Amino acid sequence: MENSKPIGSRWKLLDGRALLIALALMITGVIVAQMVAQYVTTTELDRGLNRSRLWWELVLNLQLLSVGMIWFSYADRISAATGSVRRMHIINCGFVSLSAFMPTILGALSASNNWFEIRPGPDVFVGFFLFGVSFWFIGLVLQLLLAHFKKKTNRHRHLRRRDVAIFVPSLALGIVALVDAPGGGTLWLIFTPLMLYLQGALPYFMKAFGYSGRMVPAKGGG
Repeated sequence: MENSKPIGSRWKLLDGRALLIALALMITGVIVAQMVAQYVTTTELDRGLNRSRLWWELVLNLQLLSVGMIWFSYADRISAATGSVRRMHIINCGFVSLSAFMPTILGALSASNNWFEIRPGPDVFVGFFLFGVSFWFIGLVLQLLLAHFKKKTNRHRHLRRRDVAIFVPSLALGIVALVDAPGGGTLWLIFTPLMLYLQGALPYFMKAFGYSGRMVPAKGGG
């Protein structure tokens, strides 16, 4: 029967390419979180790390590695798909690649606003928080659209009902923000990119290890 899996095999690696995408997103999340931490928790002198050539060479190489992993993971999916599914794979590949380049985008924005010399105000960080949530929401919509088109092209595909656990990163971020932000804390600012990138990577982790929660067979499934 395809509509059930032994408990012992729920976390077996089934899709290594999905794991590469998840790892690429987490690499980016850690980099962005470190950049935010440099702005909000260190002195003017200590923040020289974000202006270091060695630091940016490392970041750029990691971004190129991440984008390469993403392209490698999507290339076969794109070439094997047709119609709306293929278009959604291309859009998702571009969106995830853009996510991997976010440290460079933030670096360019910081340079243009002289944030490497002058610490940005709280309103800037709130704006980044809202931007990050919006960016994650767009990624979620794209994933849902891809799942919708896949379901239309395979009527006998088993529908998967994911556990609430998939939203743990967002819930954790919300709790940290509610507790830390009112008191003027900065922990929630550092957690924001880390948890949002983890939230974006979680569906890929679940796909990589074949975890789908409870299985609900579609009509006509066997």
